Amino acid sequence: MQSQVPNPYIDQLAVEKFKKAKRQGMWRTMMSWLRKQCNNLLSLDRDSLKGSIQGQRYAGLQTVALDQIVGSTGRSHEFDRAFFPRQTHTMDRWLSLAKANYQSVSLPPVDLVKVGDQYIVADGNHRVSVARALGQEFIEANVVEVVTAVPLPCPC
Repeated sequence: MQSQVPNPYIDQLAVEKFKKAKRQGMWRTMMSWLRKQCNNLLSLDRDSLKGSIQGQRYAGLQTVALDQIVGSTGRSHEFDRAFFPRQTHTMDRWLSLAKANYQSVSLPPVDLVKVGDQYIVADGNHRVSVARALGQEFIEANVVEVVTAVPLPCPC
């Protein structure tokens, strides 16, 4: 990531965007509880797929719709189903990425694992979260496609 120029306006904008995303996450959690619907992000450990993996291949750099990203290999407890933050202990990381986005700093692509027509974040959870919060519809990703004998499990 390129170095960022300090800018109080951008700092404030990023903080407000994080607070809004956190509120949206809390609202979604309450509504899902009331509706008895799942709002969890799919937690997937690639080791848990080992028995059902039939093959895998590097599919290259792709533009992926954020709506197709449904899980994480390591941070599923930190985000809800739409990648809104559920906690504040990594807020600094989230803010630095939001500020970089506002300053048009180019960020590396995220790393995704594709299973069927869904994607799981292997690296870049906060970049996905910031992209969603800023209204992006797509994100650049290095994709590894995994073919399994069974579909992905339900997150709930």
